[in-house]
Amino acid sequence: MMTVVMEGMGGLSSLFGAQMPPTIGFSSVTGQLRIDKWIHIGALRQRLVLDGRTDIINNGAMKALPSPVDAMPSTRRVTLASIARQAGVSTASVSHALNGQPGVSDETRTKILEIAQRVGFRPNQLARALRNGRSHVIGLLLADITNPFYPEIAAGVIRGSAELGHQTFVSDTREGQITLRKTVDALLGHQCDGLIFTSLDEAARPILEELARLGIPFVQLVRHVPGVAADFVGVDDEGVGRVAAQHVLERGCRDVAVLAGPQTSSASRGRLAGARRCLESAGVVVGPHRLRECALTYESGYAEAIGLLAAVASPPDAIICGNDVMALGAIDAIIDRGWRVPADVAVVGCDDMSFSSSRLIQLTTVALPREEMGLTAARFLADRIADPTLEARRRMLPHKLIVRRTSLWPGPPEPTHRRDRRTREASQ
Repeated sequence: MMTVVMEGMGGLSSLFGAQMPPTIGFSSVTGQLRIDKWIHIGALRQRLVLDGRTDIINNGAMKALPSPVDAMPSTRRVTLASIARQAGVSTASVSHALNGQPGVSDETRTKILEIAQRVGFRPNQLARALRNGRSHVIGLLLADITNPFYPEIAAGVIRGSAELGHQTFVSDTREGQITLRKTVDALLGHQCDGLIFTSLDEAARPILEELARLGIPFVQLVRHVPGVAADFVGVDDEGVGRVAAQHVLERGCRDVAVLAGPQTSSASRGRLAGARRCLESAGVVVGPHRLRECALTYESGYAEAIGLLAAVASPPDAIICGNDVMALGAIDAIIDRGWRVPADVAVVGCDDMSFSSSRLIQLTTVALPREEMGLTAARFLADRIADPTLEARRRMLPHKLIVRRTSLWPGPPEPTHRRDRRTREASQ
């Protein structure tokens, strides 16, 4: 691009007419005309020779001025060789100075660092990775970045990685195995030293087995694929389901429904299994009419809860949900059907998201230490990168029941038969 000053307005009007082309910027105050690329104007088809010196357009006389971009830093990558030329030293000396290695004097090191800062030098991490065999970058594959469960997981991974000298590439697979495969290939193509997965199900087994065969470090976080010998960080998901079920039993509930997460997920399978075993041990059976499988979203929780509630004359005493987001959908479905939470239906979630403690919601839930899970996974991966021969490890972090309004009745739970009678009377 160059900047020119018009010495006569006649050439401008005859050339461009009433409108300025979108690639031309003209200031009526300074008389500066900015030209960004080759332009063909109507029949004239004038080729503007943008050499930063002189040009003539039609009959408009112009004189070239230095372009504002001449003063801007070059976008060309600064190399060790260019710094070496400016400093009058070898490229080896520049490399030693920039990497904090011995072999150069303090005066030379200071000079090199000042030049590098002035010219905006950025190390070529890819070249460094190829040279050293390590990029100090890891990849984090999230199942669904729009799910509020995962940002805290990511925060833990990023913090843990940074403490250990690694950067983190974050990606979103949206629960798709085709996307998962492409994302793995892309992260490894960027020379990531290792990977942390949160989006695993049985379909991912071939990917994990291939990574293990190639000796590429990885950690399974939140979910795992059974039988794959790899590090895993999570919680006792059966225990999570069990403590939720035990809570509603202790509140006197005997008619319990479950909105379970996708059974392709080891976490969702475990939570459902734990809840069912606990309920069945108390003589409470979750029949097909009281069990729905949902995506881990508000929309799915709402739709499945509406379907469950519409199929019966009276609601269940309680609904146990696979996560807090689904529980929000269930609460809205209960209200839209004309019932109350918790007086008619208690609701229990899982995760203890930030919104769950809101005074408007006050959701009873099972809290998971999400950031600590991410932090632990980052440390596991760093250990695995440093020593690939380590035995596979499993770390189960603690969970905790948080009791709030959605399962707290003002008194003992109203007997089901009494509530059924009240419901029938209200509908007459």
